[in-house]
Amino acid sequence: MSVLGKNPYRPGTNVPPAYLAGREEALRTFNRVLDSSPEIPANVRLTGLRGVGKSVLLGQFEQSAKDRHWLAARIELEPRHNDEDALSTLIRSLSDEVIRRRSVGVRIKEIAAGVTRAVRWNAVDGLEVFVDPLASGKTSSVTKALADVVEVALNHGDAGFVLLLDEAQVLFDDHRAKRQEHPLSMLISAVAGLQSTGAPVALVLCGLPTLQANLLRARTYTERMFTGERIESLDADSAQQAFLRPLDGSGVTVESNLVAQVIEEVDGYPYFIQLWGAELWEAARDRETAAFSVELLESTRPRIYRRLDRDFYEGRLATLTAAEQDLLLTSGMAQYPPLHVADLRTRTPKSEKYVNVLVGRLVEAGVIYREAKGTYRYTAPQFHEFLQRHLERQSRPNRD
Repeated sequence: MSVLGKNPYRPGTNVPPAYLAGREEALRTFNRVLDSSPEIPANVRLTGLRGVGKSVLLGQFEQSAKDRHWLAARIELEPRHNDEDALSTLIRSLSDEVIRRRSVGVRIKEIAAGVTRAVRWNAVDGLEVFVDPLASGKTSSVTKALADVVEVALNHGDAGFVLLLDEAQVLFDDHRAKRQEHPLSMLISAVAGLQSTGAPVALVLCGLPTLQANLLRARTYTERMFTGERIESLDADSAQQAFLRPLDGSGVTVESNLVAQVIEEVDGYPYFIQLWGAELWEAARDRETAAFSVELLESTRPRIYRRLDRDFYEGRLATLTAAEQDLLLTSGMAQYPPLHVADLRTRTPKSEKYVNVLVGRLVEAGVIYREAKGTYRYTAPQFHEFLQRHLERQSRPNRD
């Protein structure tokens, strides 16, 4: 029988760790934003690379909102929602579901208590919803859907309504001739219109660094409308806490040199911390030992990187077209950071115009983001190293 119990590490998408380290300031900022509403519009823009723990933090925002008596709803957006019809349908459906659950929940409590709560706020009398006469019917329908949720929230004693949208970088206004779509402008206009009336509605948009540029292109005033939080990798002390605290009470001993090596390799990224810890735990279990040592890390490292590539990186490559994959793999041979488009052009026979098109597609796919004119960075940490490992495996296909 193994000397170790259940693995305390939780690598995965949107999976809260056993111990959340280093995000106290972001949570305080979010709480201050809510507490200042509705006099100051409560909107937050949460951005960062993949693997930095944005979705987990968004879940903490949701729970914190509920603790402060705000009605909250969180959903992960998909590329198909980058369409006015699709986004407005999603928000209307989400609003209807939130209203249904809130109303049913309150009614059950009232029946259990043997009392009926008197409605102490009426949206018709208490809130004049302003709808821009020039706004599209879709914008108006989103405004009304959000207003209906605010009405239910206030009628049932909540402070307001918080809408939390994950993967929000998939939303952008598309001005191309064949597809005039403005889903992000539609959403911003609906929320801003409601907030201008004093309605306690809050919007949290969470996504990759491209989200900020998308917002500015949609509406120039979004810089003033949103409180920006850029989520970075953890500092060394927080990363150490994230790695060690899940081991409390487990009986596992950890060599100090092992901790130093892990912290250096994971570069402060929460997903990596959980993955390294999970694989070390399983390796120790296989050996029937309760010691995390440097030797254990050395022997486990190949398995760690195989899982990292398979679970975290390869899916991002597989979803691309052959031409996009080819240019991305070419970028693995270029100097980095940052990635210079001029350098890419010297390494591929593709025309300058086609390289520019492919770079734009990689941005839309969420694989890279524009840092400055002509320079880009990957949206996933250590992605350049992954590309180099991938190219090495391609050159020696029978090795693995």
